[in-house]
Amino acid sequence: MKHRIVFCLVAFFIAVSTRTVSAQGTAFFYQGRLNDNGSAANGAYDLRFALFDANTNGNAIGLTQTNFATAVSSGTFAVTLDFGPVFTGTNYWLGVGVRTNAGVASTNAYTILWPRQPVLPVPYAVFATRASNLLGVLSATQLVGTLPSAQISGTYLGSVNFTNTTNSFQGTFFGNGAGLDSLNASNITTGTLADARLTTNVALLNGNNQVFTGTNYFNGVNSFTNRNNAFTGSFFGNGLVGWLPVYGVSTQAVANAGYLLLNSNLVTVTLPPTASLLIGDIVRISGPMSGGWRVAQNAGQYVAGIFYSATYASLVAASAGSIGWRALACSSDGVKMVGAAGGGGGISTSTDSGQNWTSQTTTYSPDAVASSADGVRLLGATRGGVVILSTNSGNVWSQFIAATIEWSGACSSADGSKFAVCVSNAAASGTAYVWNNYGATSNFPASPMGAGLSGIACSSDCTKLVTVGFGGIYTSTNTGTSWVNRFSGGNWTCVASSADGNKLAAAITGGSVYTSTNAGASWQAQSNAPVAAWSAISMSADGGRIVAVVNGGSVYFSANFGVSWTKISSGNQNWRAAVCSSEGTRMAAGYATTLTTGALYYWNAVQQDAGSTVGTNGVVTGGPRTSIELQYTGPDAGGNARFMPVGGIGSFWAN
Repeated sequence: MKHRIVFCLVAFFIAVSTRTVSAQGTAFFYQGRLNDNGSAANGAYDLRFALFDANTNGNAIGLTQTNFATAVSSGTFAVTLDFGPVFTGTNYWLGVGVRTNAGVASTNAYTILWPRQPVLPVPYAVFATRASNLLGVLSATQLVGTLPSAQISGTYLGSVNFTNTTNSFQGTFFGNGAGLDSLNASNITTGTLADARLTTNVALLNGNNQVFTGTNYFNGVNSFTNRNNAFTGSFFGNGLVGWLPVYGVSTQAVANAGYLLLNSNLVTVTLPPTASLLIGDIVRISGPMSGGWRVAQNAGQYVAGIFYSATYASLVAASAGSIGWRALACSSDGVKMVGAAGGGGGISTSTDSGQNWTSQTTTYSPDAVASSADGVRLLGATRGGVVILSTNSGNVWSQFIAATIEWSGACSSADGSKFAVCVSNAAASGTAYVWNNYGATSNFPASPMGAGLSGIACSSDCTKLVTVGFGGIYTSTNTGTSWVNRFSGGNWTCVASSADGNKLAAAITGGSVYTSTNAGASWQAQSNAPVAAWSAISMSADGGRIVAVVNGGSVYFSANFGVSWTKISSGNQNWRAAVCSSEGTRMAAGYATTLTTGALYYWNAVQQDAGSTVGTNGVVTGGPRTSIELQYTGPDAGGNARFMPVGGIGSFWAN
């Protein structure tokens, strides 16, 4: 029987399972329509299916499948086909062959239906269920289990966010690290970080010219073994002291610091508070200027050491003869001294700091004397109007000027090239005379300074001068060319000057001792000095040590710029003369019982084991160009904070 079969594809698809992708099969459901001689077929038919990779000819894919006695009703039929896992994205065509089936095995040939039918997307869904073949977006809820590491590869150009903090990434990652904004440096365990990525405050192991601008602490043990190491800043710590410049007249010290005092006036350095100290802490003081320094203490502190101290100064009678001493002067070291006795007592000299004296002349009996720093050039002035000079330490004297003037005071520059005298008589109206070039030229004030001057003093170069008298205090800063009235009123009797002319001391009859630290611009009364009839005063080169005498009283000494005073003589005498060496360690004083009788005493300060007074009244002082290093050694048995000097240059005084 000859049939004309018409085949028509209605649809084909797979039944989608809800199981996991890994459990999905490869069979798919196929449904078609069959016509037999133009009419819808009914009955049983044998259907043969083959899969090809081309619509004509081509290669067969998988095995040919034959469905015997397939029921066809009203032309439609449905079968299940399974060619195995062959759907990998390649285009395939389905070839169909058909023959009738009468319930017995048929030997008739299959009629091949043309054209072959292309396999449409539904069968490809079998391939799509495999994760390796997904196109588009797969919902994360569809993924179950662990993806094989081999399946995670490739390049991801988009943004990938891993927000779970427990994510763990093992292996090697490549890239420039751009975009990492929360990387903790503690997670960088290998490799080398480029120097350019470090801040300038990070030390480089082998770096050069590194600058540390902040406060840096190195608490570990650091070894600097290169002998060429250079440290140009200041370093501070226990025993390691850096230097701090001080331009004012006072400063509060801290532990383990050095203070470079750059003010030409006296500078006070107060010790650190006890509560801030550790045993071994250091305070250094360097005074290169001409003002000197003083170390002030806090309550419950003291400095124990070997010092010069006014407490141990005592007068010793000199072998000087019984004359009425009225004036004294000495070399800067206090070894050479010259003394005079008015009223015909003559002139005497000493070459052993005032212990023994030699009478040089009775021709002249000055009421005022002055000496150069080396004690070679001497000056004398009498109330009779004569000024005399010596150029050989007082062995020979010559008259320099004679006038009907009552000369009352004299002073000399350190080199003896300049000297000055002042006048006490009212007729001269308190004039002061200054000579330059060893007396070759003179310089007189343009106008008188007042009635009756009693004393004059000058700086070591004689540029700065100060005079006192009945009516006030006058100063000059141009070698006597012009004068300024600094203090009006009072019966001032004596005045002294430091080497730089900035620190002055003056005394008033029936009053106290006054001091100035600014070349006489202002004056301060020293309340600890007694009210007395002061007659003579002298001070060390730095102004720190002052000796003053009272007519009808005693000898007084201050080792701390006039702040406190010590009485160093017994009984009352008519003290008229006093002198002090540049360091304040050698002094002498004389009195006159009558115009022709009296006595002279000397004393040399000795360094003693004498700590300064405990508390705020205690001080340690040093002169110009001296330095000291103090170390805190802890509390003593009484609980007071104890310091002691462990280094220094120069002479120190304690009060």
